[in-house]
Amino acid sequence: MLVSAIREALLATAGVQTVDEVVVHDLPESGPLVVARLGFGPSTPVSDVVAILDEVRRGLADAAPDASDIVLEPTIAPPRTDGNPPTDVFVIRGAD
Repeated sequence: MLVSAIREALLATAGVQTVDEVVVHDLPESGPLVVARLGFGPSTPVSDVVAILDEVRRGLADAAPDASDIVLEPTIAPPRTDGNPPTDVFVIRGAD
């Protein structure tokens, strides 16, 4: 249940295109450790990624208030080189 709340909070953050993985490690001494891999588009400036990650951390304070730490791994999609991209590319970009 905590993982789904965290995933929803991540996806609700403007600028986050995908959430590839969310793992919560239960650390008995300090509380849950949240680890998430977030996807960003190839044209997203690094300064925007940094600002979005800060916003994600603030949003996760509501979804996982007991978290002892939050580890976020940003991944940037490489530019597409094929001339016939799959339709999900258009759907994802259209939702932004």
